[in-house]
Amino acid sequence: MSQNDKKVYGLRFHGRGGQGAVTAAQLSVMAWDGPAKCFPVFGAERMGAPTAAFARLSKDADMIQTNEQVYTPQYVAVLDDTLLRDVCVTSGTAPGAWVILNTGKSFDEINKLLGPNKLNLAKVDATDLAMKILGRPITNTAILGALAKVAPLFTLDQLNEAVRDQFRGAVADKNIELIKQVYEKVEVREPVIPYDEKSAKKLEWSHIEPHYPGAKDMSIGAVWYAPGGSQKVPTGGWGVYRIDFKFENCSQCQNCAFMCPDQCIKREKRADGMWYVIGTDESHCKGCRICVEVCPGKKGIKARTAILKD
Repeated sequence: MSQNDKKVYGLRFHGRGGQGAVTAAQLSVMAWDGPAKCFPVFGAERMGAPTAAFARLSKDADMIQTNEQVYTPQYVAVLDDTLLRDVCVTSGTAPGAWVILNTGKSFDEINKLLGPNKLNLAKVDATDLAMKILGRPITNTAILGALAKVAPLFTLDQLNEAVRDQFRGAVADKNIELIKQVYEKVEVREPVIPYDEKSAKKLEWSHIEPHYPGAKDMSIGAVWYAPGGSQKVPTGGWGVYRIDFKFENCSQCQNCAFMCPDQCIKREKRADGMWYVIGTDESHCKGCRICVEVCPGKKGIKARTAILKD
C-alpha cells in the first residue's frame, strides 16, 4: 500500500439542527470509494441549535479507527452562513484547507466574518437553489455538490449513487438535480492555496474560541455561562419561536424567571422595591417555550405566548 493510500481526509460539517449536517456526513462516506466513518458531535440536537458532524475517509481501514472529532479538517462545509457569527467554523484548519459555504455573501463579506486567513474559500447560494428545486431550505445534499467541485474525494456519479441509496423516487431525482446545479454554480476565491498538512494542529481546549464574534471580550478559559445564561453567546438566532410578552396579563409569579434555562427573563426593580418581569432578552432566548408552559397568567390569559418567527 502506497503512502498516498494511507492519507486520511478529515471533513467537518457545520449546520443547525434540522438542516441535515449528519446526513451530509453520511452521504460523503457512502460516496467515498474506500473505508470511512462518520459521526455527529453529540447526537441529535434541537432544531435551530448549532450542530456539527464529521467524516474521516481513507483507503486504509487502519487509519480511520478513531471516533474522535475531526479537529484538523482539510474540508469544512457550512450549511448556514449565520453560523459565522456564532461558531468558529475554521477551528483547527491549516493554511490551504477548504471552507465551503452556503451563502449569498461576497468573499469580502465572508473574510470580514472569518477574520484574517490563508484558507481556500468556495461559496454558492445553495438555499436559493434548494427552494427552487426542493421547495425547502435543506442544503445538505447541495453542499456536497459544492464539495465535489473542489475536493478529490468523489465524483458526481459516485455522489448521485449515494443519494439514490439514501433516498427514493422523486426525492432522489430532485436532490440529484440540486447537486448538479450547485456543482455548476460554485464560486472559488482565487488564487488556490496548497494545503500545508504539517501545520494542521488541534487547538488547545477552551470554553470558547477567542476569535469568533461574541467571545472577543472573554478571557481564555473564562466560564462560558457566567454570570447567567449564554451571556457571551448570541443564542437568540437558534430558536424558531419568538416569545410575546404582555405585561398587563402578568401576575408577577416569577415562574418564568425561575425556570428559564438561559436566564433570559428581563426584570427591573421599581420604586416599591419589588422586582417586576418586563420582557425577554431576545439576543439569548432560544425559543424553548418553557416560560410559556409555566405561565399561569391573569384572568385566564397567559402573559407569554410563542409565535413562529418569520
